[in-house]
Amino acid sequence: MDTDPGQPPPSIDPREYSEAYFITACDGQQEYQAHGGLVLPQRLKALVRFLDLRPGMRLLDVGCGRGELVAFCGRAGVTAVGIDYSATGLDLARRTIGHGAELHREGWVDPGLALGDARRLPFGPGTFERAIMSDIVEHLYPHELHAALAEAHRILVPGGELLIHTMPNLWYYRYGYPLFRLVRRLQGASLPADPRERFTFSHVHVNEQTPRTLSRALAGSPFSHWKVWLHDYRTYEEYHPAMRGAMRLLTRLPLLKWIFCDDVFALARK
Repeated sequence: MDTDPGQPPPSIDPREYSEAYFITACDGQQEYQAHGGLVLPQRLKALVRFLDLRPGMRLLDVGCGRGELVAFCGRAGVTAVGIDYSATGLDLARRTIGHGAELHREGWVDPGLALGDARRLPFGPGTFERAIMSDIVEHLYPHELHAALAEAHRILVPGGELLIHTMPNLWYYRYGYPLFRLVRRLQGASLPADPRERFTFSHVHVNEQTPRTLSRALAGSPFSHWKVWLHDYRTYEEYHPAMRGAMRLLTRLPLLKWIFCDDVFALARK
């Protein structure tokens, strides 16, 4: 049946987020497979640095996936709840939390988990002091993102903060990646013209962002204060030292980072 062009596209089927997705393609899979979710990948370490977490805080991880962040919160004395659209993701999160509870009994605060939708959060107004949307913005169509931001605002206390991470940065895909691909070709490596062809599950990215489009989405939300920035947390250990140094410079220098840094962060305050 054809889709009515006047209707918004259907949401991504939650079955797309299979165990193969979480184990082989979702960022941080190497750390997860090696440590069972109890060692944070670099992306989540970067998020924690921006969160200003303190024991006793209440945090909601929207799109918690395998549960690494809520398990970290359990160790840190933070009352965390993880919600995910995928039942498979929540099964993995339960496993991660179970490992954490066994290894970190002293001071452990058991996280909660819920199956649900970012557009309709099953929590009352002012329930949390922090909320995270890490790597889910690109999975939500624009109208879904609008609803999800409104919901995040609703469940936060006054002064509460929403921290967002999304990738790719479309400016990198459009302008930086072709230059990177050329350099790699000169080095003897062959990369596809479309960077998405490198990833098996790129089809679930339906709303990739630039810093400008994410700022525009926040401007259309109930949040009155926000900032958007690029931050490179990657180590580039897979590259030769000279290439590693060049990548760090390109992704961190003013102006150049706008087209070479692939990670967009935002912080919104209620």
